Amino acid sequence: MTRCSAALTLLMLTALLATGCTSENPATEEETVRSAIPSSSPSTDTSATPPTTSTPATASPSSPATSAASTPEPAASGASGQQDPSSLTVVVNKQNPLNPPQWAPTDLTGLSVSTTKSGLQLRQPAADAAAALFAAAQADGVSLSVVSAYRSYDYQVGTYQHWVNQQGAAAADRISARPGYSEHQTGLAMDVVGSDGACTLESCFESTPAGRWVAEHAAEHGWVIRYPDGAESVTGYSYEPWHLRYLGTEAAQEIMDAGGVLETAWGLPAAPGY
Repeated sequence: MTRCSAALTLLMLTALLATGCTSENPATEEETVRSAIPSSSPSTDTSATPPTTSTPATASPSSPATSAASTPEPAASGASGQQDPSSLTVVVNKQNPLNPPQWAPTDLTGLSVSTTKSGLQLRQPAADAAAALFAAAQADGVSLSVVSAYRSYDYQVGTYQHWVNQQGAAAADRISARPGYSEHQTGLAMDVVGSDGACTLESCFESTPAGRWVAEHAAEHGWVIRYPDGAESVTGYSYEPWHLRYLGTEAAQEIMDAGGVLETAWGLPAAPGY
């Protein structure tokens, strides 16, 4: 090395040390920043988000540690009771089974409305709301009947297995809940039909006078069509215009105002599968 080259090299090293350019590793620095920022926390409202074993994603350095979009707020009347099986606003879907799975209501009562078979029951608040719904329909010249109401865990075992035997498990899961995951087990759900029996438990029920009336007026009496058309990717079930869920008038109207899908209205995750 010549004297000029040595002098030039010494000058360059002196400049680098003065600016600190040789003291930092960009990759190492980024890893240090990431580890110093807390990861995004799941919602503290455990009733709004099903338990999960996955690890929350680590927030990037350029983003806040938590995001409002990652912790949706349930609507007011749906904010409590979503995992309490005795609550009128309990959420039961493929990601939220009843707890315990064999839970049964203690306030079941017989129905005072038209039914297609004897012995059908609902919880008292739902039974009273069904009577009000049917009376309002009758006043408008529409006659309704209840096809199915409360089902026990053991009853649902047989119902679900029937559909598995008939259509296979994948098809059964689109139309029937597994035991412990059925809204019917809450005593707050019923299947209805017009008294003429037209389109019983078929999607064409929506086009009957009874189906049209129910779609328009059910929420006024605290009921919603729980599995609306086009919402299977969220609810996990194919369209059932006959399946009504009682939630109370405030919660029912809240859901309808938000588009008619319970999970979406209350900021809950979609539940298309188990």
